[in-house]
Amino acid sequence: MAFPASRRLFAAAAPKLSSLFTPRPTPKPSPLPPEFGDGPRRRKPMPRSRHPWGEDAAALLRRLHEGRYLPGPYLPDAPHVVSPDAVKAAAERFGNDHQVVANRRWLSGSDLKKVALFGCPSVERRTVFASKRLRAFFNLPEEKVCSSCKIRSSCQFINQEVPRYDKVILSDTMRILALFVLDAYPEPLQVTAEVKASVRKLLKDTINLSI
Repeated sequence: MAFPASRRLFAAAAPKLSSLFTPRPTPKPSPLPPEFGDGPRRRKPMPRSRHPWGEDAAALLRRLHEGRYLPGPYLPDAPHVVSPDAVKAAAERFGNDHQVVANRRWLSGSDLKKVALFGCPSVERRTVFASKRLRAFFNLPEEKVCSSCKIRSSCQFINQEVPRYDKVILSDTMRILALFVLDAYPEPLQVTAEVKASVRKLLKDTINLSI
């Protein structure tokens, strides 16, 4: 049986099925991570780890827990489950409730002055002014302390004076001491053994006198 010429032409010109689709390019293999390849390994920046807290920090945490200023964590895990900011705020509230310890001048004036002369353990506003008020109690000029500060380039309150205070504000002092015992101060600050001894004694005396 003969087909019409037009039908024969259509049959002859019919494209192949494979030509109706655009061929997909062969995907290139994904590069292996550096640890599996031969290239140099790139390390992601690691967050700064917290140092293990020592006996002084443990004593502070226990006292804050006893006074219900702070939940009581398992102490070895404390650096990982309790932020220094939370401890600092709790220590400040504790100091506010036990101002009588400072009012009766039970704390060592020489140790308080050593801590005051060291400077601010942070450039955070609340801590800076807590430190300034302690210095004002001892009538220490801000310029003298700020001129030797290792973190002054990051501070917005250099040489700024505050009104003279006739008493030690224990909430300020506890905020400062908490930063020292938690090692929560910037790395450029080098805390001497003498200052650490004063911090340790002030913290111990405050805890004992508040019971």
